[in-house]
Amino acid sequence: MGGPLAKLLDKRQMALTRARLKAWWDGSDFDLQAFETANETGAEINLEEELFEAPAPEFPARFAALALLWGEGRIAPGDDAACALAPAQLGLETGGAVALLGAGLWTPVAALANAHAGKIAAFEWREETFPSFAHGVKRAKLGERVSVQRVDIETYAFEAEAFDGVWSLDEFTFADEPARFAHRLAKALKPDRCLMIEFYAGLPSPDIPSAFASSFSEPHVRAAGDVAHFLIESGLKIEAHDDVTDEHIELAKRGFKGLETSLKEAGGIDVAVARELAWEAESWRTRLKLLGDRRLERRRIIARRPAP
Repeated sequence: MGGPLAKLLDKRQMALTRARLKAWWDGSDFDLQAFETANETGAEINLEEELFEAPAPEFPARFAALALLWGEGRIAPGDDAACALAPAQLGLETGGAVALLGAGLWTPVAALANAHAGKIAAFEWREETFPSFAHGVKRAKLGERVSVQRVDIETYAFEAEAFDGVWSLDEFTFADEPARFAHRLAKALKPDRCLMIEFYAGLPSPDIPSAFASSFSEPHVRAAGDVAHFLIESGLKIEAHDDVTDEHIELAKRGFKGLETSLKEAGGIDVAVARELAWEAESWRTRLKLLGDRRLERRRIIARRPAP
């Protein structure tokens, strides 16, 4: 037997074999009737899917605490609506390739993917978050158009002129060499395309370290004008420079206001999670005070790489 019918039968047999093996792997009885019913109703069988998913990495207590405050799959204040605006802010065309740096965990990537149909390259520099980040992106089934890679923000060389847009979250808060980082991002942009960065800005203060005590790296908070200068020196043209401190404060307050509900829904948390939650709350108490006094600001800059 050959031709299309043979291929269809081979596909069905392969699906049956996979279903039997998966039931054995899960320690359950194989339900042939359920398998046949699913196929009779035309349920799609994805033969590209791995037979056995890799086990989920251990989800640290710290991430569980952050999820209670900021939502599942986030390490900082944010929401899906803000992510949905990013393609328009970057001026992305349908199908354009975009790089997202510093999402931390998977929810910002998923929100961006829901708003933009093009390819997304997610780069993450936090060693602690990367295993959970990569697993979460895979579990979200974002498809081949979303790639995930761990990088060193001080040394990684992005492919030249690879992206129609670049969105950086907090790299300019934590990079040791922001001028060099700006140059690398500028080179990654295609001509006449935009970069958007979000970062904390402020003047040196003894209070700043305690405001970032729960962060994943030592912060390097600089004056907003200095960060803008790094972008200009890399050959980019500033198109917008906005103070988004008030919006950032509201997002953070929303997280704390919803904490009681999150704790009730969790039905109790263990000691390690409670300890991490207290540490995060104390750190943010200082950060919110600095933000409220404008000794610390949240800034967003959009810059364009000029066409030749």
